[in-house]
Amino acid sequence: MADSLSTDSGIVINGRYRLIAPLGIGSGGQVYLADDIRLRRQVAVRVLRRVYADNHLFLEQFRSEAQKATTLDHPNLVSVYDWGEKELPYVVSEYLAGGSLREMLNSAGTVSPSQALLIGIEISKGLEYAHKRGVTHHALKPANIMFDFESKIRITDFGVAKAIAEVPPAESENHSGNRYLSPEQIRGRRSDQRSDVFSLSILLYECVTGSLPFDEGDSTDSNSSRFDEPLDLDPKIFGSLASPLAKAAAIDFQERPSAGEFRQLLLEATSSQSRPEPLLVSTGLEVGEHTFLQDDPTLADLVKTPDNDGWLKRIFKKLRKRINRWIWLIFMFAVVVATTGIIYLASQNNEEITSRMIPEVAGMTVQGFFDAVGDYWELQEALDRLDGTLQGTILRTDPVAGQTLEEGQVITYFVSQGPELRSVPVNLIGIKLSDAEALLLGAELVLGEVTEQLNEEYPFGVVISVLARENQLPTGSPVDLVVSLGPVLRTIPAGLVGVALEDAQTRLVLEGLQYVLIDVYDEEIPAGIVVSVQPEPLSQVLRDTIIELRVSQGPPTAEE
Repeated sequence: MADSLSTDSGIVINGRYRLIAPLGIGSGGQVYLADDIRLRRQVAVRVLRRVYADNHLFLEQFRSEAQKATTLDHPNLVSVYDWGEKELPYVVSEYLAGGSLREMLNSAGTVSPSQALLIGIEISKGLEYAHKRGVTHHALKPANIMFDFESKIRITDFGVAKAIAEVPPAESENHSGNRYLSPEQIRGRRSDQRSDVFSLSILLYECVTGSLPFDEGDSTDSNSSRFDEPLDLDPKIFGSLASPLAKAAAIDFQERPSAGEFRQLLLEATSSQSRPEPLLVSTGLEVGEHTFLQDDPTLADLVKTPDNDGWLKRIFKKLRKRINRWIWLIFMFAVVVATTGIIYLASQNNEEITSRMIPEVAGMTVQGFFDAVGDYWELQEALDRLDGTLQGTILRTDPVAGQTLEEGQVITYFVSQGPELRSVPVNLIGIKLSDAEALLLGAELVLGEVTEQLNEEYPFGVVISVLARENQLPTGSPVDLVVSLGPVLRTIPAGLVGVALEDAQTRLVLEGLQYVLIDVYDEEIPAGIVVSVQPEPLSQVLRDTIIELRVSQGPPTAEE
């Protein structure tokens, strides 16, 4: 990796991050390879443009989302190390040298359906982790999917992307990401974490085809009709990926799977796909025509700041030397008194920033929750399960009820999907019904309807089948079982007495019965003829019952 030119060195952010070379254009600004002077490691620094630094609402959103991003720790998420807003807002994250999915698609064009499945599964893992913690991306696109040298997939821009998405379109410089936004985001309606799932489905569609679906007309037009028809996928092109993509790209977000459910659909689809070829990742640092960092308008204020600071410090030192010590003390005392007064007056007459206590909403419906809080806070939905709760009711909020929160801040409300999921025991078949019921109770499930069937393989009272369609069921769900009544009863054939032994043996074997021979001597019946049968012919017995055949050996000899 070549160092940047000497004229590019010396730009240090927050006295810690020295910029080395540009990596590319990111969300709302420029991304640079940088040195963390304090920890002696390479990092990626995203510096946002002046238009964002001057936006008060953006800065509030930026602080909240950046703080959340630093708490995320998952193998499929790019780690956020630091953030700040000294001269310009910036975010510091780990540096991944494998480039982005956007760069890979620009180079390779498309990937195979099996490779797209691999990409989708890894991204779904990261989204599922973030969503369970109440964090939504809101701007997922190929440029936000990164690779390391081992081709491991990571999601970046959590926090920054959402904050930039809140900036009015007139202030934004780049709307290309809107091509991946969900219908509800384009139309300015309420969205939730399933909007990320829609963006992921569009991203995977592009990976396979090299083009974007729903891409007609102006993507920023909220009245666009491009979402009137559902996505039609050709199984010949997408293979087993077609069905999961169609579900994830549903126009109505309520019909889409969650990130975890989408990941499971993709995993099931892998069974009919070939093993994917390795992904062709790049180095991530494309060397082309050099861009001087001083010429980047994003960094104009950063370049000037060191000179301005030095000039001000020199003037300040000269003034201090010329001011009498006592005059200086009086001046400082006046400043302290004035500052204290301003703070006091501001605290007594602060009408701009208001706050309220978060109400207790556990057990409410979503509509009831909206009615209770109105539009005072920004609301984000997350899904969870909890025993003893009804599907569709509110479980809790983050921050929790009773805390005071300023107007416009974010509250994540968790909606119940019903009781927690319990795994259906896998060892129910082949055991007695009473033992199966005990296993179900131990798994916090209950015995459902019991159906009895004749069965040639299992004895009476043994479980032969489980009728549950899913491997996991909500707590307390009934599990229906099929129990064996044992084999079909056999009828001892009639007409065995007086026939040859071989004929009698054949007829018993064909009925599934066994036999034992008892020799008897008879003066009148020739040898080899059946004399009697026990149990009696036409009696019904179980399979493999042993039938006694008394067979004549002819008249006894003189010696006998």
